[in-house]
Amino acid sequence: MREEIRLGNEALAQNDIEMAQRYFQQLLDNGGTPLQEQIASNRLREIQAKQEALRTPPPSKPPTRRSAPGGKIRDQTGT
Repeated sequence: MREEIRLGNEALAQNDIEMAQRYFQQLLDNGGTPLQEQIASNRLREIQAKQEALRTPPPSKPPTRRSAPGGKIRDQTGT
């Protein structure tokens, strides 16, 4: 396996996303075998997806009505 892939994977294991991106991009810039380039591209896509997921807040659930035991809807006074 090429050195950039190994170093990129090690950086990911240490949560050093910036360095991992550099190693994978370096492999793509310098070229490698088709398999090595595919691995580097996949890793970069995975990193990008994780970063986007962290930036985007999860969708909020709409408010729900609560009902009292027995299925009756309670009003603000609790009756």
